[in-house]
Amino acid sequence: MVKTRQILRSPHRPLYQRGPVKLGREDQLCLLLLRSELSPDAERQALELLASPLGWQLVLERARTHEVLPLLYRNLEALGFAGMPEPARAELADAYGNNAIRNVLLAKELARVLAQLGEAGVPVMPLKGAALAESLYGDPALRVSADMDILVPPKYFVEAFRLMVSSGYQSRFTPPPLLELLARYGKDCALVREDRACVYPLQLHCGLVWGGPVERDLLGQIWSEAVRKTFHGVPAFALSADWEFLYLAVHAARHSLTPLKWLVDLDRLCSSGTVDWEKAKEKARRLGWEGAVQSSLATCAALLDTSVPPLFSGPLFPGNDSRPPHSLHVPRRTALQIPREVIFGARLLKSRSQKLRFLAARLFIPTSADCRLLPLPSSLFFLYYPLRPLRVACMVAAWLAQAGVENLRRALRHRTGTD
Repeated sequence: MVKTRQILRSPHRPLYQRGPVKLGREDQLCLLLLRSELSPDAERQALELLASPLGWQLVLERARTHEVLPLLYRNLEALGFAGMPEPARAELADAYGNNAIRNVLLAKELARVLAQLGEAGVPVMPLKGAALAESLYGDPALRVSADMDILVPPKYFVEAFRLMVSSGYQSRFTPPPLLELLARYGKDCALVREDRACVYPLQLHCGLVWGGPVERDLLGQIWSEAVRKTFHGVPAFALSADWEFLYLAVHAARHSLTPLKWLVDLDRLCSSGTVDWEKAKEKARRLGWEGAVQSSLATCAALLDTSVPPLFSGPLFPGNDSRPPHSLHVPRRTALQIPREVIFGARLLKSRSQKLRFLAARLFIPTSADCRLLPLPSSLFFLYYPLRPLRVACMVAAWLAQAGVENLRRALRHRTGTD
């Protein structure tokens, strides 16, 4: 059976439920079937599990939650769907087929978006999603993509937004003054277009990690090392392998290392042979990202047997410790995830002045959420500036109350368990 190692949880939340070291059979099977290729030993373990009683609805639920159903289907198909009951097999096949169709539509739409921006002279690079399905998986049907993500330089953000709106995309209440603020201090903006075939969610990014002035130098490095690449015949830019590795590792850590889809992406990139580990290590050291990257890699190694370069062994991100996984159950996301991600972003910054600038922007600069909460005409946009810190204060009070309730519940559970 799968050997359970010690894993390292994210810097701000346990990855999985705490408990006994041994994983359930369903979770063991899922982890085996997420690997790029099944070694003879992994295939033997998988067949042993498939020959034992399994809760197939739990297997499918785990794979659905972690957005890895297509990989589960592909590897089960390679094993001849041994021991899988027909109803579960039919459900999995339907999910695989639906995802394949949706990804084809998303890829065509993404190519159209890239072509439109490229023709207007806007530098653009696709991130994650369909681009990763093509570059890392070699088959768009094997990766679940919730939306399309594209990155443009901040100075082109407003132009890119307007081009998308002119081509049929819509955004939830984005007045002109807010667009200028997003380009200067923000990171991304959500748009959506719909036709008879599909709904196309689009995340237009002008930042990758923090957004705003604290990320200007980082973006300059990323764009200077960007490589020319074609996506479905359309010329665009792409992250260099080193920056893609760092981005995926930090992105996974920022999102508490769930869903597993992010770790599977990282595992495939690590095994692709395209990353210059010396350069990646130096960039991580210079940025202060070593601990966050090591956390993501340690979890990949524990769960997916990813081969982690010795260069990335060392101290973890502040707040980490070692916990054995109990199950692949993902705790319900709560409102506390927002402040945790903000704190995570601040910790990634090296200098105190950068941390203060980052937190000040989050405290004082109006956001699209503020505009949706209280829609005002552009002539009254200045009112959002005093509204923002007031709203943040209310949210912090709610977060503290929720954290207190969670701590009380944990204390009561612990006391009940020891009595």
